[in-house]
Amino acid sequence: MNKKNRGDFVYQSFKEGYKSVTPSLINRSFEWKDKQINILLESAMLELGELNAYSKFFPNISHHIPLFVIQEVIASNLIEGNKCDLYQALVPDGSQSFKNQYAQKEIANHIRAIHWGVSELQKFPLSVRLVKEAHKILCSNLPAKEEFGGKLRSFFQTHESPFREESNYSPPNKHELKILINDGKKFWRNDDLELPQLIKMAISLYQFENILPFLDGNGRTARTLILFEIISLKFVARPIFCLSVFFERNRLEYYHRLNLIRSKNDIEQWIKFFLTGVRETALHSKNLLGNVERLTVHYESVIEEKMGKKRVLTAKQLLSEFYFNPFMSVSDVKEKLQLSFQSANLLVKEFEKHNLVKEYAGARRNRIFYLSEYLSLFEL
Repeated sequence: MNKKNRGDFVYQSFKEGYKSVTPSLINRSFEWKDKQINILLESAMLELGELNAYSKFFPNISHHIPLFVIQEVIASNLIEGNKCDLYQALVPDGSQSFKNQYAQKEIANHIRAIHWGVSELQKFPLSVRLVKEAHKILCSNLPAKEEFGGKLRSFFQTHESPFREESNYSPPNKHELKILINDGKKFWRNDDLELPQLIKMAISLYQFENILPFLDGNGRTARTLILFEIISLKFVARPIFCLSVFFERNRLEYYHRLNLIRSKNDIEQWIKFFLTGVRETALHSKNLLGNVERLTVHYESVIEEKMGKKRVLTAKQLLSEFYFNPFMSVSDVKEKLQLSFQSANLLVKEFEKHNLVKEYAGARRNRIFYLSEYLSLFEL
């Protein structure tokens, strides 16, 4: 960025009793010198367009959206140090420690927040209200967090830092927070800036993580906001864009590049990193869809060739249920397909016989089965 685009940080003391950092406002024009940004922007938009086109013609894509959302959520939580995999996230286990149960609840809340937000975007434009409500869902039923869910912070807890390299960072105080949020809203709606939307997203993500509008969950909320923005702008129509996977795979670089904006006023390197992430994420989702398509075709061929004709229709119904509910017991199958327990049990045994499902070894009570190959596609 040229000199006028540099972000200066001012330390100010207020009656709250701490010094806060005041980032520069973002509702202004931006220019860049590095021509690689133009090349990366073009490449990112091309890959997004291909992903969107592929997803529009993908057969029964709604069946597979839950696992894309879960992958995004798990990656986003891993960035924050909350270790959890697909199995820990999706299989309820009352014998887990309180810490693990709490982490599982955070994952479930995050999944629910994304699905809720995507549904809301079909009725209302993206807004601060929608972001607040999504954050409220993120914090629901969590001790010490629920009280602050969806509310802008009025003070600051020093344990949370958006940049792992700097633990003494103090974000803007409550007096300036509202000014910065309003500035962000104006920036996003300001078409006179003639700024590409992906570059707006890069700047918005940085600013969100810099001002820390909530007491907790800012990083996860910021990355969820990017997904909402991608969908709101119709770059990708469905929530199959998992940018957090890229950030998690490059976690140290993610925080380092965010830090470079404050330490060296260098936002161009962050924009290049972000655009690279968008391009790589679109490629990742496109390849994942291709793998899903090949595997689902294989599953259906096994059902049609190796199961009796009378069972084909019911078996395909069960296959679809497994996409929506990755882990199910025989009782779950009985309920979902409205079968007798004996019929449900025989159907699951047939699936197990032909290596469509495996029994989950970690289940404490009822036997639980899952589509092993399918779930392995989404493991990080």
